[in-house]
Amino acid sequence: MPHPAAVRPAADEHAPYYGNYISQVADGDIRETLRAQTAPLLAMLRGIPESLGEHRYGPGKWTLKESLLHVTDAERVFCYRLLRIARGDTTPLPGFDQDVWVPNCDVSGRTVASLVD
Repeated sequence: MPHPAAVRPAADEHAPYYGNYISQVADGDIRETLRAQTAPLLAMLRGIPESLGEHRYGPGKWTLKESLLHVTDAERVFCYRLLRIARGDTTPLPGFDQDVWVPNCDVSGRTVASLVD
C-alpha cells in the first residue's frame, strides 16, 4: 500500500529550534527530496581532503571530523525516534546534548573517508 506524500509539519508538531531547518526543505515529497540529494551529497563529502579533517573555523569550534560524526550521531537519534513513533510508543522522547557528546567522541583515529562511509 503506498504511503501518502509527506507534508511539512505544523509549528506545533516540532520544537521551535527545528523550525528554521524545516523551512529550508523544498516543497514536495521529502522522500523524493532525500533520494535526489544522496548522490550529490556523498560526492561532495567524498571530495573533502583528509588534510581538512582537523580544521576548525574558529577557536573552540568543532573540527570537520567532529562535525561529520555529529551528523551521524544525530541521524542515529532521529532514526531511533522514528522507530518509536512508528511503533506507537507515546513515551516522551528525550533530547540529547551535542555539546556533551562531541567532546567524548574522539575522532582522532578516524579518517574523513571513514566518517563519510
